[in-house]
Amino acid sequence: MTLTSPGVPKSAYYVALDGLRAVAVIMVFFQHYGAGRAFLFGWGWTGVDIFFVLSGFLITGILYDSQHKGHRYRDFYVRRTLRIFPLYYFIWAIVLLVARLAHWQWNWRWALWPVYLGNYARFFFLHVPGDPYRFDKLTFGAPVSSWFGYPFHLYIGHFWSLCVEEQFYLIWPLIVYQVRRRETLIKICLAAVIFSPILRGILSVTLSPQLLRMELFYRSLPTRLDALLIGGLVALSLRGPEEAMVRRLSRPLLLISAALFVALYLIATKALALPLDGSASNWIGVFGFTIIDVFAAALILECIHPGSALGAALSWRPLRALGIISYGFYVYHDLLHDVYSELAHRVSTEHPFAMTLLVAFTATLLIAALSYRFLERPLLKLKDRFAGQVHRAPTV
Repeated sequence: MTLTSPGVPKSAYYVALDGLRAVAVIMVFFQHYGAGRAFLFGWGWTGVDIFFVLSGFLITGILYDSQHKGHRYRDFYVRRTLRIFPLYYFIWAIVLLVARLAHWQWNWRWALWPVYLGNYARFFFLHVPGDPYRFDKLTFGAPVSSWFGYPFHLYIGHFWSLCVEEQFYLIWPLIVYQVRRRETLIKICLAAVIFSPILRGILSVTLSPQLLRMELFYRSLPTRLDALLIGGLVALSLRGPEEAMVRRLSRPLLLISAALFVALYLIATKALALPLDGSASNWIGVFGFTIIDVFAAALILECIHPGSALGAALSWRPLRALGIISYGFYVYHDLLHDVYSELAHRVSTEHPFAMTLLVAFTATLLIAALSYRFLERPLLKLKDRFAGQVHRAPTV
């Protein structure tokens, strides 16, 4: 893949976006393994926002560019299926196979995850004991239990973002292919960006504090549409007369959105003394998400700008390599959190946190690379049979 420049065909890919995926997945990794250790790590959840905006950008571009092609629905959904389903259902197949061995008790709320509704599991089953975002107290019998000294957990809560994206993939193609007119689609995206904070503001005073503390705003599609459609708005704007203006706005948007979020943070935490609970913070949920998503969109615009220093940095080969396997890295990274932590504590009693990071990152990287090589890539090659839909980079 190469950066686009004058004369490069529209089918060229933006190399730097692989690097941006890598940065996003690293942020999420540090959120799950180090949020309580450093202030900066506690903001790693914003990596998911980058993924959402990036998905909206790429998917909307694919859909708009293919709207007049034959078999467009078939091609889109087959290609998405080949990219997403194999790894996701591979994990669930393993879970079902080892459930009895692990002494894990099934209940019906777990059925939401295989049908991509697991992001709502904790909200639909408020009064059911246990955490629907993890498999609790897996013992695997006396030998394993005695080695660990306690039953460990299998964490699948991070799959919630995959559910949100899959729900988006089911709805947005129908809208793009039926509406078709770019100007109307832009208005739809703008409406979502404007009304999403309003919706979250209304819900913030009507829903119970319990639901808000459980990150309902962060984890449901209706309250995250602005993230996905800000990316869509950028993709559509780059395919029309607004392109030059949008490209010029990338750096001002970076500065303005960053300044706005810092101002929001200072007003909320210092002036109003509101609590900071990460993505569950009410003031972040109402206003902050949109500002963060605008920042992510500006990052994408800067990444794809020819000659940009950020684009060059994110095109660094190691970052690109991680970006290519970032889907697998994301899926695998938190599953065996307890196992990595226990191994790290046994290896180094003096620096268990640093060792946990090293063990978890290295193991996840290895597993993701093997998964991509032997599971994902062979199936991805089948996508070429449905080559009517690929991400097309607008010409500069």
